[in-house]
Amino acid sequence: MSQAPFRFIHAADFHLERPVAGIAELPDGLRQAFLDAGYLAAQRVFDAALAEEVDFIVLSGDLLEPQLTGPRGPLFLTDQFARVTQRGIPIYWAGGRVDPPENWPAAIRLPEEVHRFPVGRAQEFIHTREETALVRVTGVSRTAGRGIRVGDFDPDPEGLFTVAVAHGTSEADAMKARGIHYWALGGSHTRHTLFSTPQVAHYPGSPQGRRPEEHGPHGATLVQIDAQRNVRLTLVPTDALRFHQERLSIEQPTTRDALASLLRERLRTIAETMPGMEVFVSWTVAGSGPLLTDLRRTSLARDLLAELHRERNADQAGIWSLSLRPESPPVLPPEAYEQQTIAGDFLRAVRHYQMNPAEPLDLKSCLSESQQAGPVAGVARADDRVLREQVLREAAILGSDLLGGEESQS
Repeated sequence: MSQAPFRFIHAADFHLERPVAGIAELPDGLRQAFLDAGYLAAQRVFDAALAEEVDFIVLSGDLLEPQLTGPRGPLFLTDQFARVTQRGIPIYWAGGRVDPPENWPAAIRLPEEVHRFPVGRAQEFIHTREETALVRVTGVSRTAGRGIRVGDFDPDPEGLFTVAVAHGTSEADAMKARGIHYWALGGSHTRHTLFSTPQVAHYPGSPQGRRPEEHGPHGATLVQIDAQRNVRLTLVPTDALRFHQERLSIEQPTTRDALASLLRERLRTIAETMPGMEVFVSWTVAGSGPLLTDLRRTSLARDLLAELHRERNADQAGIWSLSLRPESPPVLPPEAYEQQTIAGDFLRAVRHYQMNPAEPLDLKSCLSESQQAGPVAGVARADDRVLREQVLREAAILGSDLLGGEESQS
């Protein structure tokens, strides 16, 4: 079935109530960028809608929690909504966890062309172009404590292209079975597509990463539907600052000065590939050799990081190195466990717990009385299977370094 092509912006998870976080040290020149990043990224979503001359905008929840943003958040959004609706671009907004319709301040009136979906039941709108039906947009705002109920959504009985707007999660197979052409989803800060061709279910992610773990480009999605109903998704970057992870690999003879030179070279490359972007880099050093042991055991990592901070120049004014860590090997070599030394005894004890996951691992005896009464005691029990394995792996590496070790070559 052919139809007139159309395009729209799909965005979600602005979280204007959440500042960028997770950084202990920040230069004065970049502090304002941190404060403004979430709002500037959200503004760029609406800039993109105007630049691309889209037919409409779909917002899939968690834009802001008004009680936490104060008046700034709702007033900012209202201004952005007015910019696009005055250009004939309507907005379809399904609330998420933090922005159900009832949370919006009654004193701040939304433009008429901002259509909010109710809680608990789906509502539909027929979007038209020159009085001809173009697409059916149906959506529901999230009910507290409940995921997406796919049964709330049905394809258009007349075969009109249907966009379903919702916040949360559901089974992909159940969503496919409904016959909806495009699921506009929210609730994930990471951009990803659950399934595609012919139906599509997509999370655009947050327009702005807010901590080092949310690295890489963030933005909104430009959705284009052609005359044959093929769906094309294009990332529109909107992030005002970007967290970036950089991995270096060194070899046995690498010296401290050689590593410092490699770090500087990579910084120049980052500055060239992301010009004008505020970039916060987390470094990981992999490979082999005594230098990796020095990075784990001594102040070398901290010293190199301080050196990078001191050497920042005009070309790298927007780049800040956050951390520098050695990459932990997934396993130690078998011979490390067989050595008849204190290190070997320690590693064999660790291996015993790794090979017997049902055996309790309680590290509370290693804590002081005050620590045993505090929150760290819960971690020390290592009840979670993944946490237990991580603790044991890191303990084996640390024990190997401290009890065995290699000569420093820094």
